[in-house]
Amino acid sequence: MKPLNKILFSSIFLLILPFLAWAQAHPLLQDFSGFQQGESVFLRWTFRSGSLCEGTRIERSQDGMIFTEIGEIPGICGSPEVAFTYTFTDSTPLSYASNIYRLELGNTGFTTNLQVEYIAVGDEGYSLLSTGNEVELLIANPPARNGVAQVFDISGSLVSEFSFNNRRFLLTEKIFRSGVYIFRLRYENNAVVSGKFIRL
Repeated sequence: MKPLNKILFSSIFLLILPFLAWAQAHPLLQDFSGFQQGESVFLRWTFRSGSLCEGTRIERSQDGMIFTEIGEIPGICGSPEVAFTYTFTDSTPLSYASNIYRLELGNTGFTTNLQVEYIAVGDEGYSLLSTGNEVELLIANPPARNGVAQVFDISGSLVSEFSFNNRRFLLTEKIFRSGVYIFRLRYENNAVVSGKFIRL
C-alpha cells in the first residue's frame, strides 16, 4: 500500500524560504524544488508555458540508485497557454537522511535528482545528536538563514560564540570540558532558539 500523500494543484506561485533545495530542471520544467515543512517534505515544480506531458510519477530514493514510486498525477500535465505549478507533500520521508526525489514526466523521461534532508525533531523544533564528545544541533525549520550561536556553562559564563548559516552545526567545537551547557541561537530576524545539552 502506498503511503498517504497529498497532491495539490495550483496556478503558478512563488515560495521564498530558507534552505530550499533545487534540482536542474527537465526541459519541460521551469523549476523543481523542495524543502522540509514540519514532519513532511514539500515538493514543487512548474511546467513551462506550452509544455505538456501524459502523467507524472513522483519517486523517492535513499541512495540515488533504487527509487520507489510514492505518488502519481494522472492525465495531462502542464498547460498549453500558461506556466503551471504542481505541489506534492511526502508525508513519510526518511528520518535523519537525505531523501532523493525525481519526477518521471510521461514518456519524456526523468528529471535530475533533488536531494532534501529531513530532520525529525521534537516540540522544541530541534534535535541534538551526540557522537562521543561532539554534540551536533539540527534545526528542522530555521526562522532565518544566518545567526549567532552562544554557548554558556551551567554557571552562565559564556564559553563559545560563533556565527552560522546552516541548519546543522557542532555546538562543541570549542568546548573541551564535560558538563551541562546552555545554547542560545539569535537569528538575523531576532528570533531566538535555546536549550540545553550535555558534553560527555
